Amino acid sequence: MKFKYFSCLIILVLAVVTSCAGSGIPSSGILTFSFEEDMEGWVANGTDLDNPPVEWSIERSNDIASDGKTAVRLYLNNMNDAGKIWIERPFDGEPNRTYQVHVKYDFASADWGDMNLWTIITSVSPQPPVPGLLYQGDTGNNARPEDGFVWLRKSYDFDVDSGPDGKIYIVIGVWGTWETARTYYLDNVSISFTAKR
Repeated sequence: MKFKYFSCLIILVLAVVTSCAGSGIPSSGILTFSFEEDMEGWVANGTDLDNPPVEWSIERSNDIASDGKTAVRLYLNNMNDAGKIWIERPFDGEPNRTYQVHVKYDFASADWGDMNLWTIITSVSPQPPVPGLLYQGDTGNNARPEDGFVWLRKSYDFDVDSGPDGKIYIVIGVWGTWETARTYYLDNVSISFTAKR
């Protein structure tokens, strides 16, 4: 009998944990993602990658990391001078509600100097990202060529109105603004949502 009650308790706890592990916007607090076990609900996407076709990939990697042992590696061989690649994730909020969204993450770049830098993409919107991508400065790491990859802490604030379905999409990536192959890394993403009305 005790085993039966214990089994029911375990099932109930698992159900609660599973329901809390979705993509819902918390009423308070910060959501964090370090990509240690999997992509944690983030998916790879891109645009302007097929005229002519270019090689690109987004995947977990243990090359370098700022938090734990794993980061997300973004690679783009931008021979068409237009490619844009990113990770995206929808979150479920209340319909037709205004949210203040704070997005922070670690971004590793080996781009030094002031010339031929790429552009960082960070967007928050109530629809899937294309064509509403937002550009947030360059990929320069303010270091020397011999320093290689340098971790930078990026931080952005947005006000966004959720749509009738309550969805809010967050996008983090790069726009290839120079014809070359480049690699970048993302890690330690944190997102906070504050309902404004």
